[in-house]
Amino acid sequence: MERSPASHASSRRRSGLPRPYVAVWVVLSSMALTYLVMLSVRPDLAEGVGDQVAALVGVEGRSGDAGDERVRTDIAALRQGVEGLQREITALRTQIATRDEREQAFAARLAAVEAQRVSEQGVPLATASVNRGPSDGAGSAIEGQIVEPPRAAELPTRRPPPPRETERITFSAPQVKPAAAAPETPRGIQIATGPSVDALRISWMLLADRHKEILGGYEPRFVPSTSGSGPAYRLIAGPIDSTTAANRVCGELRARRVTCGVSAFGGEPL
Repeated sequence: MERSPASHASSRRRSGLPRPYVAVWVVLSSMALTYLVMLSVRPDLAEGVGDQVAALVGVEGRSGDAGDERVRTDIAALRQGVEGLQREITALRTQIATRDEREQAFAARLAAVEAQRVSEQGVPLATASVNRGPSDGAGSAIEGQIVEPPRAAELPTRRPPPPRETERITFSAPQVKPAAAAPETPRGIQIATGPSVDALRISWMLLADRHKEILGGYEPRFVPSTSGSGPAYRLIAGPIDSTTAANRVCGELRARRVTCGVSAFGGEPL
């Protein structure tokens, strides 16, 4: 006689045989008990696990340290910016204090000058301030203060000086002194003429070479002049101290059959 499936399952439950998952749990429990026994006997086996855990924690710590480092860098940059602003503010305060000191010194000096002027002349300095305000006719504004002009009754009265005694003036005999002779201008000697400056250069080269003992210490110059045939130029040598010395030099040149005449020393260098 055949059995139904329901009756077969009920018979297996009644038989009490272990199911597969019960067997798995039994195996796992056995392994856990074995591991605990091994840890109790040899604790050094758990050192590797601790190192792994520490490594994981270290990775998380390093990531946290990187964030802290960025925060510290930002804070340092902010501090530098604040310090720069503080230095600029200190410099501005120093400049303002220096300007105030200069203005105070200028005002004190101006007040001293005005006091000295009033004490000497009895008239206040009307234009004493650079920061002069508007004037309404009753006074002038000096550094924010109104200075009233002096009244006629307050001005000091000046007494006329006492009359001087009449002094007798006596004159001595007139003395006539000769006027000092005016210094004589340098003189020159005219020794040639020519139609151009180049012709005068050639003449000077020839004369200076032939009469170098006479003309060696003189400077040649040319002076433009006019003649009936057209423009002409005069050759002047000098300077010579006086007319007498120039006549003596001309005499020596005339003795050598050289045309010579005394004239003023001038013209352009040859």
